[in-house]
Amino acid sequence: MTDVAIVGAGPAGTSLALQLARSGCDVTILERRVFPRTKVCGEYLAGGARSALSDLSIEDRALRGAHPIRSISLSAFGSEPVRLRLPSPGAVSLERAVLDSRLLEAALAAGASLKQGSFMRSSERSLSNRARKTGRSSSNGLVDVVYRDEHGAERSLSARVLVGADGAWSAVAQRNGMAKPGAGGRWAVGGHLEGQTDSDELEMYVGPGGYYARNPLSATVVNSMLVLPRPAQASEAEAAVATITSGRRRFEADALQRRVAIGPLRYAAEHLCARRTILTGDAAGLLDPFTGQGVSCALRLSFSAAETIAGLLAGGRPERLAARYAAEWRRAVGMRKVLSFLIDALMRNGALRRRAHAKVRQDPSIAEAMLAAISGYAPIGAALSPGLLWRLLA
Repeated sequence: MTDVAIVGAGPAGTSLALQLARSGCDVTILERRVFPRTKVCGEYLAGGARSALSDLSIEDRALRGAHPIRSISLSAFGSEPVRLRLPSPGAVSLERAVLDSRLLEAALAAGASLKQGSFMRSSERSLSNRARKTGRSSSNGLVDVVYRDEHGAERSLSARVLVGADGAWSAVAQRNGMAKPGAGGRWAVGGHLEGQTDSDELEMYVGPGGYYARNPLSATVVNSMLVLPRPAQASEAEAAVATITSGRRRFEADALQRRVAIGPLRYAAEHLCARRTILTGDAAGLLDPFTGQGVSCALRLSFSAAETIAGLLAGGRPERLAARYAAEWRRAVGMRKVLSFLIDALMRNGALRRRAHAKVRQDPSIAEAMLAAISGYAPIGAALSPGLLWRLLA
């Protein structure tokens, strides 16, 4: 038996495992993929991510060799790009395969253990009277987890708490009635482009139906990602990028390395906690990648998840802990979902977009203040302050 079983070894799961292991919990991570794994989303790490890694005391180790990002260039519907400076010390970019491996190594070094396998199902049961007398908490039940190991054999383990950190469309969430299968939403397609010019600026282009981003990963490699209302073939992607960027950039499908297609980019769990099962990271709710804050939110939410689990292990009331955890999720992620929706809506309203564009060209500090809040350098509520919105749109 283990104290906590965490399904998924991405940033949400490993940052949580790291904290729990440090506190003395017996933690088992269940991951179906062999690391290092190919993953090209979430390679932009702004202030929120850096702050969370610093609070975990692993920023220097996790971000060793990361590429600096000091500004963002934003163009909407063919407008001239507006260049916005990021607050000091700026953002960084790092391949997810590297970041994920380093976070997993840190969790294992702290005492967590790893099992290779795919989650199948789980069920909760109460402790017997005898188990209650000999167990570590008289009010705790157990969660029996069934998984398929790397050889295809069915295995099981028991945990006092189960965590779904297995990403959007989480198997843990759906098989425990905490989420329904996703429907609708945009799709992303992209990968890594080599042989590029050295830059410390992230480029974002917004156009009809979607957007295109180029995030430098090194002096010669960029993360190239196109987001559209539906999956796109190579020829469609080339045409879409040409339209969205007004011919400034090409998709270069033939040159893409580690190409992936991801979607639909719309998912939200109906319940974050179900007694002794909780969700964290994208398994709790997917944040539109437009603002680049998915990894930041996953890392930050792990602190609240760790507190909730500590409460459950100590015999706290699941209902009260669930309510507090949901409130923390709304503060950490919910506000950013609202902000992402408002920014997208603003850019797609011609009159508001032109007004905002003119104001920002006159005074870039308006958009830079909003960018600071979005990126985690300032409180998220600052981006929605009436004063800032008035300066932007009045």
